[in-house]
Amino acid sequence: MLLSIAAMTAALASSPAAATGGLLCTTAAEPEIKVSIGFGHVPGAPIIAKQLWVDGKKIPVQAPQWWLDDEEMRVELTDADMINTLLVIRTKRNGLTYDGQVTWAGKTHWVRCKEN
Repeated sequence: MLLSIAAMTAALASSPAAATGGLLCTTAAEPEIKVSIGFGHVPGAPIIAKQLWVDGKKIPVQAPQWWLDDEEMRVELTDADMINTLLVIRTKRNGLTYDGQVTWAGKTHWVRCKEN
């Protein structure tokens, strides 16, 4: 009996958390832009993790606005002080991915976002 309780506890502790998820968005051409976001799976959940890399350089960001539903995903990333918008992603669902555009440094690029 004690062995089965210990085994159940270990199994539950090692299972992934279903309450959170995330997306990794990447461009296909230069500059190489990668955006990683993590969020809760409840309506109105905030973004709990966000990272931006441009050509391999990590840039500190905040995510004051975002939208995700079955049809589209939009994210605004600002500088760490939330004064200047650095990047905006606008995508539409395309099967298992969200495809669309990312605007960075005044230029628009194609982007694909996948669950990670």
